[in-house]
Amino acid sequence: MRVWLVRDLEPIPTDHGNPRLLRAGMLATTLASLGHETTWFTSSFNHYSRQHRETGVISPQENLMIEVLKAPGYSRNVGARRLVHNYRFARQFLEVARASKQLPNVIIADLPTTDAASAAVRFGLEAEIPTVLTIRDLWPDFFSDFMPRPLGTLARFASWPLNNQTKFACRHATSLIGISEGYLKWGQEKGNRKSIAYDRISYLGYLRPPPIALHEFTEALRILNIPLSGHVISFVGSWGATYDLSLVLQAARLLRDRKDITFALAGDPSTRPDLKRAFQKLPNVRLLGWIDKNQVAALLSRSDIGLLPYTSNAPQGLPNKIFEYMAYGAFQISTLSGEAKDLLQQTGTGLSIPSASSAEFAQAIETVVDDANILKKRDQRAAVFEARFDARRIYRELVDHIVRVGQK
Repeated sequence: MRVWLVRDLEPIPTDHGNPRLLRAGMLATTLASLGHETTWFTSSFNHYSRQHRETGVISPQENLMIEVLKAPGYSRNVGARRLVHNYRFARQFLEVARASKQLPNVIIADLPTTDAASAAVRFGLEAEIPTVLTIRDLWPDFFSDFMPRPLGTLARFASWPLNNQTKFACRHATSLIGISEGYLKWGQEKGNRKSIAYDRISYLGYLRPPPIALHEFTEALRILNIPLSGHVISFVGSWGATYDLSLVLQAARLLRDRKDITFALAGDPSTRPDLKRAFQKLPNVRLLGWIDKNQVAALLSRSDIGLLPYTSNAPQGLPNKIFEYMAYGAFQISTLSGEAKDLLQQTGTGLSIPSASSAEFAQAIETVVDDANILKKRDQRAAVFEARFDARRIYRELVDHIVRVGQK
């Protein structure tokens, strides 16, 4: 089967630094490995490094071509330049698609972005090609929900073109995929869908790399300045506005006299310089910057706790971080409510304390590291991941679904 995948904003296999592939990357490589001729359309701008890629076609493995389309990029995640970038990428895709002499059997796109999602679905309608749309973030509702009330009302009015794009894509996609039950329901309601026969849930999952040798593990920890004894409490992610890292800062301050506890925070802190300076003053904190997937593996294998400190109005339902932490058996402490809280409770892989104070957050950390019964169940938590959320299983099942849609 010939498949097109339209997805910007993700690392591609040839990016510098051995990047960890996200959903589109894992899906593209799975499709290709199963013999499907896969073309992944992305932009020349690397969302994470803020660097530009060369335009053109890359073939990192058999059956996979990555077509890098020129787009301007941006410096801030929210702003006019970001909107221009999204528009230009979508227009570039449509130009290439309409000029293509060899069309696919099925087109896959993600939301976000609204521009790319609506462009992919629109071309599918034009060319009578079935489309699969995955709801990964609640765009553009996220913008108005995340802002203070007066600005939220303004954002809702200003984002009506994006909302129309979302409605169009959700209404006309052949198949709608939600990364959680709530996300799927949101997409179905947004599109007022008449047919849901091909709609389904497909969790993000996580592709855990092969175990590294003991000497590589200890060397990675040495480079990261992570102690080999005591308890390690980790956060791995961006330092975006949806993360309440000030909560982690206050908890670290409250626990600074616990010499057996070390906080390790991965991700680029440059966007939040005040927090960075405050963390640097604490002897029980390690700021790691961006780390590669092998370093992530070493860090999380060493961590007793993985933190999910989201703000009260964060839009995340079931973020990828849940499955990443679970893959290594780290016990999770979250501030999310809803589906994330339910999943952690049902699987026994963590706890969630919505609207936690810094004292409550610190107390939860201390309670976990002092409970030998929780700590010794690392293998059980990892087994839950293997059985339900391993990306190899999830994406093979998703490919089977895509094939059914493509044969519709």
